[in-house]
Amino acid sequence: MVQDCDNSEKNGMVLVPQTRGYEASRARYFNPEESGRFPAEIHAVQTLTDVIKALKRAQELGVTVGVRSGGHTPSKPSLVDKGVLIDMSQLNRQVSYDPQSQEVCFGPGVRVYEAWKATDAIGRFFPFGHAPDVGLGGFCLAGGQGFFMRGWGVTITNWIVKLEIVVPDGRVVIASRTQNKDLFWAARGAGQAFFGVVTRIWSRTIPKKKMFGRTLLFEVKEQYEDLLSFAFHCDDKMTKDFTEAAVCTFHDELLQADVAYERVPPSSPLRLLINASAYADDLSEANAMLSSWDQIPENIKGCLMQSTPVSKVDWEDFFKLQEKFNPQGPDRKWGINSILNDIAVPRSEMISAIKPAMCNLPTVSSYGCIYMSDLLNPDEEDAVFSLPQQYYISTFTGWKDPSLQPEIHETMLTSYQKAESVACGMYIADFNQTPSCSHSPSVSGNRIWPYSSFRESNRVFDQLPVWTESARAKFMKIREEWDLQGLFSGYKAFSGPMKGRNK
Repeated sequence: MVQDCDNSEKNGMVLVPQTRGYEASRARYFNPEESGRFPAEIHAVQTLTDVIKALKRAQELGVTVGVRSGGHTPSKPSLVDKGVLIDMSQLNRQVSYDPQSQEVCFGPGVRVYEAWKATDAIGRFFPFGHAPDVGLGGFCLAGGQGFFMRGWGVTITNWIVKLEIVVPDGRVVIASRTQNKDLFWAARGAGQAFFGVVTRIWSRTIPKKKMFGRTLLFEVKEQYEDLLSFAFHCDDKMTKDFTEAAVCTFHDELLQADVAYERVPPSSPLRLLINASAYADDLSEANAMLSSWDQIPENIKGCLMQSTPVSKVDWEDFFKLQEKFNPQGPDRKWGINSILNDIAVPRSEMISAIKPAMCNLPTVSSYGCIYMSDLLNPDEEDAVFSLPQQYYISTFTGWKDPSLQPEIHETMLTSYQKAESVACGMYIADFNQTPSCSHSPSVSGNRIWPYSSFRESNRVFDQLPVWTESARAKFMKIREEWDLQGLFSGYKAFSGPMKGRNK
């Protein structure tokens, strides 16, 4: 069975500056903040032959390559200045299912929402991501923080079984645990550091169940520590399989339409929302799976504003809520900062260190998020994805007025300097590999990079690691074997030793 996910006209083409369509394609990213980066050519590929030609063209021009599947990463690392941008949005834009192997196959440009629609229609499921517009190519290569990973791990390690890859010399190869094993190891968790173009992805599936959820809404007041301690305690008690929980801090204006101001008013109370989900066969089973959230301690009952019972979740409503948190628009800019906590740090110390990141939100369009991944021991022998991910802790910052940027940058810098003291590293999708080419600094990622300073020093500022040091060394060795000429330059951001508690 094959389901096309996009019915738009499919025309492979090459776009160059000053030609029709070039600027629209260059700007086709989730974050519209101007980067000042202009590819020499944009190849909107439709076939494997198109991809091979794009790589050959980059070699002829003597430039490097960036690969874009969905364009959801705020720092836009695929937008290589004076390089070749390969736009994968229409290549293999379909989901096919093999009843014998019970695997799905899809292209990198298939979006999360499209993956859900296609698999739901055939009664199957695999853990795609939470944000509906994310392209599965970027989602998988970054590691895949998909649904319910606390019980079965990240998508790229526990679910993806095979990749079709165009390597730098133009060959099309299959990578799996039995074919080109080194390439398969390096691809899973490499993000934009990967040195090939993934053109098809195969994932195993399971029979679909029903999504259930419950929410708890609190006013934070002076009880941030108590509220987070409660959330972590309930997460500890919740069964691991087919469940997940997330915490979100925000101001009411985040979900209100047409708010005329962007700075947070002193009178706007901070909210803390807990969303707990279960993938179950029926309501009775879901209630049992989420029962750890039933009892509210006396010390935080005065903060409780709303508690909803466990009920079936409509997937369409779920994705609409995600879009409300991250609305897109030509004038709305987005940045993201994040850490992965060091599991050796006492929980009370961690809660204190991340408080500014969760509570000091610089605009009404900003919010803090803690996704309780509960992945403590990733298998470094299986994939470059190698850092423990107990909690993914992040702050999404949204703004429209350019004059707010310095204030936002300073707030995030201060908040994450403190948060990094309890971090083992960060999620590679949030790592700012490519600094802005404007004179204003970029806020995407945990370091503020004024372009002029980057250009003069010609080095990447210290950042948190995205892999263990041993995995990084192994990745660099494999990369040299496949891409000695450095056609794919994303690896350079990780080529030197990085700071961090987990090495």
